[in-house]
Amino acid sequence: MRSWKFKILLPVFTLTLLFATKYILWDFPVSNGKRVGNITKITKKGKIIPTWEGTIDEGSGDQLTSHFSVRDKKIAEELYNYEGKEVVMYYEQYILGWPRETNYAIISWKPKNSKQLTEENISTPALDLLSKTLFCSLLGALYKDQDLYQRVKDFVKTNNLYLYNQISECNK
Repeated sequence: MRSWKFKILLPVFTLTLLFATKYILWDFPVSNGKRVGNITKITKKGKIIPTWEGTIDEGSGDQLTSHFSVRDKKIAEELYNYEGKEVVMYYEQYILGWPRETNYAIISWKPKNSKQLTEENISTPALDLLSKTLFCSLLGALYKDQDLYQRVKDFVKTNNLYLYNQISECNK
């Protein structure tokens, strides 16, 4: 016959071991870091255990594409609304990612601040004239194709307000 100590300690030891294993494999980060690139995909997958999965393109080529998972629903929805734009994502890597597809979990993110051309950056009149001349020449070349011209103009308006404001300067 087994003693009462064995009947109590064995289940307690087994449960402790299971929780420690779960913590080490799924909840203990083995590394952390950041990735910078364009979010090319973010989707909510699964019916029973839904997860958020995504892809970030860090440059050109397949070698610079990374897959990630998002544990926090709020972060996932923010990234979903920011899809297609350049971001800096901070992640933690775990030994196992299940039920997610990857073991990289995004813990926070921010938009990448690209340095835009501003009036303070232009230091000389010659540089100002050169940039205006090149920009106006480009617009003039596009003007023959009105559809393309309008699409470029709309794109510049949403991505670089400074350049968009310079369009009226080209006609002077």
